[in-house]
This record gives sequence, C-alpha cells and structure tokens, in this order.
Amino acid sequence: MYQTDQEKDNQVKVWDLSLRVFHFILIILIIGSYISAKLDMLNIHQYFGVSILGLIFFRILWGFIGSYYSKFESFNISIKGALTQFSKKNQNKSIRTPLGSFSTLTFIIVLIGLSISGLFSSDDVLYDAPLAHLASNYVYFWTDIHNLLHFFLYFLVGTHILAILYYQIIKKHKIIQRMTDGYTRINQKNVRSINEKTSKGIMLISIFILTPILILSSF
Repeated sequence: MYQTDQEKDNQVKVWDLSLRVFHFILIILIIGSYISAKLDMLNIHQYFGVSILGLIFFRILWGFIGSYYSKFESFNISIKGALTQFSKKNQNKSIRTPLGSFSTLTFIIVLIGLSISGLFSSDDVLYDAPLAHLASNYVYFWTDIHNLLHFFLYFLVGTHILAILYYQIIKKHKIIQRMTDGYTRINQKNVRSINEKTSKGIMLISIFILTPILILSSF
C-alpha cells in the first residue's frame, strides 16, 4: 500500500539501519541455533552460538555509540511504568516503552548467558564444547545453566511475538513496518529524528560476527 506525501511528511526515522540489520540477523541466528540443536548438529550449533555472542557484544557497543534510540540512555527504565503500561490511564507516548526497554536488556543478558555457558557445555556422549576442558569440574553446571536459559529464551521470544501482535493488530502501531523501514509517526511525544551511522554499524556487525567464528575455527 502506497503512502501519501502527507503520511510520509508525518514520519520520522527513529531506528537506524544498523539496529534493524542487527535485529533481523539475530532472528536468523536464533532460528538456526534452535534447528541445529534439535537436529543434534552441535558442531554447527556452536557457530550459531558464538555468532550470537559477537552480535550481542555489537549491540552493547552500539548502545553507547549508535544513534539516539539505539543508545541505552534512551531506554525507559521504570518499574511503575512497566506495571501500568497497558492501563488505560497510561499516558506514555515515548518511542521506548518500559516493557520494551526491560525486554531488550533481558534478551541481552539471557543471550550472553546462553552463549557463554554453551562454550563450557557437553552432551556427555559425542560433543564437548570448545572450552569444556577448561571447566572439567563444572561442565554439568554449565550444561544445566545452558539448558535452563533455553526455556527462558523461549519465554522471551513468545512474549515478544505476542507484544508485536498486540501493538500491530490491536493498537495499530505498525510495529513490523517500523522495524523494516525505521520510521514512526511524529504524533508521539518527544520524538527526535536520528542521524544514521550506517557504514560504521554494518562494519562493526561484520567484525563482531566474523571474529568469534574465526577464533572458534582455530580450536
């Protein structure tokens, strides 16, 4: 569906290309990690894992040097706001919602935990992770942590999808379009336009994904 000139004029770019590329690459890597684990292709699974770890390290760095809404300083960290976000009395119209901010931080923590614990895990039959020999006395501990965090990640992904559907279908916020083209309507409060840092971001994404893969390949 084509947008009118007026609709285009009423939009402001808030999500930079690097953040959007990060988001969609992360989706692909998580799906690949899940499928490879279910198929017991653990040698391939480990490459998805270290790629996710590198990508998350990029996201942390981008949270300090990226465009405004990529930065952690733009996050709306409010427990009260999170508890009342779906209340009819809630007047929050900012780009960063409390639940969205908490969700992003939780995803980062869980994915770091999953990736690192996976490096020290073992299936006790055919596969030992690259660093399992460095924690031989704690392999079962790391494996249990890894398996536990899997379920936590499934929960996060499920609630994330439900939130997208809620805002897309019920609230008519065009969340999917926003993450595709980076634009939002300007009728939201305190919206500021961003300056793209595309070349730097894409270069960093490539470095942060390829470096752990190359390191893992050397083992």
